[in-house]
Amino acid sequence: MIQRLKHFLFYRHLLWEFLRRDLQARYVGSVMGFFWSVINPLILLGIYTTVFGLIFDVRIDRFGEKKTIDFAFYIFSGMLPWYAFQESLIRCTTCIVDNNHLIKQMRFPAKVLPAYIVLSSVVNQCIGTALLLVVMFFCHVFQFSHSSLHATLFGFPLILFMQIVFMFGTGLLFATLNTYIRDVAPLVSTLMMILMWASPMFYQIQDDFPTTITTILYANPITYLVIINHDLMLFGEWPSWSTWMIFSGFVFFTFLLGYWIFTRCHKEFSDLI
Repeated sequence: MIQRLKHFLFYRHLLWEFLRRDLQARYVGSVMGFFWSVINPLILLGIYTTVFGLIFDVRIDRFGEKKTIDFAFYIFSGMLPWYAFQESLIRCTTCIVDNNHLIKQMRFPAKVLPAYIVLSSVVNQCIGTALLLVVMFFCHVFQFSHSSLHATLFGFPLILFMQIVFMFGTGLLFATLNTYIRDVAPLVSTLMMILMWASPMFYQIQDDFPTTITTILYANPITYLVIINHDLMLFGEWPSWSTWMIFSGFVFFTFLLGYWIFTRCHKEFSDLI
């Protein structure tokens, strides 16, 4: 583990340069700047809030009195980590194939590619999270919302770190798979849609759900990521230890599997692309 850490520290300048260029490509020359990172989620937020909050009248029991703005916060706080995960996985899946000119260089550290993509996605998530917290604060002050800022927000860096490790592990895994089997990339989009609807971003998991549905929901690692973010950011509650432990298990297993497979196979990448 120490050797792996030294490996990343040795290439930290290269990692920073890739990250800087990626963020620059997103924002430089744009009038709106980093706000473009949240415009698309905001549009989807408006659609989902209208459909689920107004048309279908979905209620979040833990809020007590129903307010549409609270339901919007519920959706958005779950969408932010989801969009970071979705963007990173889709981009990581094709990063080896897309950068074949770099991979074919003998001493290029291939792990830098999924690493900078993950960090770039997390930067966008942090921007959106900061905007969400500002809006939550002012909505609470003017009594438009029951949600307020809680001390549990100090737990956010912990879940963000775990999310980064999870995203990096899945990125390494799918980048390797797509290098061998190019059909993986288009399948990822379908997988993303399944994972999104199989997580409680737009609804709460109820006791009266069929056992099969509940099993599927709790088999989805994104479910735990969303639940933890909801608890820390909206409800002011520390997530249960079982939730932390299960998600930690997903993070640990995914990282080790992805890192092991990528390290084992990366020497063959130049021959496959």
